[in-house]
Amino acid sequence: MAYLSELIGRAVRDHRGNTLGRLNDLLILPDEISEYPRVVALALGSEEQPKLFAWLGTEDLAGSIIVLQTQPQAYQESGREIFLSRDVLDRQVIDVEDHRMVRVNDLELGRIGSDYRLINVDIGGRGLLRRLGVEEFVERIAERLARQIPNNAVSWSDLSFLPDKGVRVNVPRQSLKELHPADIAEILEDVGPRMAGELISDLGDEKIADTLMELETDFQAEVLESFPEERAADIVEEMEPDEAADLLNELEPEKRQAVLNLMDQEDRQDVEELLVHEKDTAGGLMTNNYVSVPPGLTVGEALERLRNDPDSQEAETIYYVYVLDAEGKLLGVCSLSDMVLAQPATPIEQIMHADPVYVELDTPRDEVLEEIAKYNLLAVPVVNQDNQLQGIVTADDALEMILPQEWKVKLPRLFR
Repeated sequence: MAYLSELIGRAVRDHRGNTLGRLNDLLILPDEISEYPRVVALALGSEEQPKLFAWLGTEDLAGSIIVLQTQPQAYQESGREIFLSRDVLDRQVIDVEDHRMVRVNDLELGRIGSDYRLINVDIGGRGLLRRLGVEEFVERIAERLARQIPNNAVSWSDLSFLPDKGVRVNVPRQSLKELHPADIAEILEDVGPRMAGELISDLGDEKIADTLMELETDFQAEVLESFPEERAADIVEEMEPDEAADLLNELEPEKRQAVLNLMDQEDRQDVEELLVHEKDTAGGLMTNNYVSVPPGLTVGEALERLRNDPDSQEAETIYYVYVLDAEGKLLGVCSLSDMVLAQPATPIEQIMHADPVYVELDTPRDEVLEEIAKYNLLAVPVVNQDNQLQGIVTADDALEMILPQEWKVKLPRLFR
């Protein structure tokens, strides 16, 4: 085994003993056959204009001096090579288990047959100690204290290389599907919006939508820009209408309209209804996904209606059920718990609150939050001048507006 940090700076001699220069990098070439790419060239001299010599498989990296065993041959780049020190060392990889980015501190090469191949990526403190030249010293101290310096390495086979972006763990393409959207969002925040779109592109539209809703709106918009318009429309369709409207408002008008034009008619209509309202008003905060029933039903009939209504599956919250007349006017509201506990034959009017708290479309956000807090509501209905229900503002959506920026993505989505 050999570590890149220990090889850099070593003298390189030809087969006659003449010094060619000092090693400043090793080149590997991605191999479709082997999971571990082999070293194909040595880079000597300056980092800006290195001299490249082909690795012929007869050299040995074990000694303090690297000696080429045959006549040196110049290496011609194909454009697919990866310079280990320049392109990989100190770049970041994704630690899926801890949902964070970690730095590549060193690279481990192993001899397989006549080739040296890149085996592991060191992402732990031991790699840093090795590069500082104090690994053995610190290890001796640790032994006296009955401690161990942990080895923390990732197999290169679990990595893939992105030109100009560093490296990322390839395993997450399967693992991401198993992670909670909030955990994926933490990873995306670290990698940035440009790489985020590429990283989650293999996930389903619904999973991407759920993940985007855990991120800040401007970040969402940058990620969405990386998708073709048709795919972007599919993703937006899976979002809550209020979240989708906020996201689309961050896009350039041309892009926003293009995405809207590609959306399903019903989903587009839901979003367009929200786009017309000012952001800091009840209309701008509300979602038009809510659950309602007409008057004149028994509790049992109302529950059965909800079970069979596809819109109930899309509602942002079903803690409240709104009673609306034929014109959509708000007559009352029931909590789902009251309905479940009531006798099935009880008329819905007997258990509903006939004078519900509500806000109007242009009610400022601070007043919306005051109403929610004052009456300890999970959601407050939003009506127009004719008392027709237009949507609801949930407590978490209202709270997001006043939280510090760094807290927003950590806020639990309480009503899904």
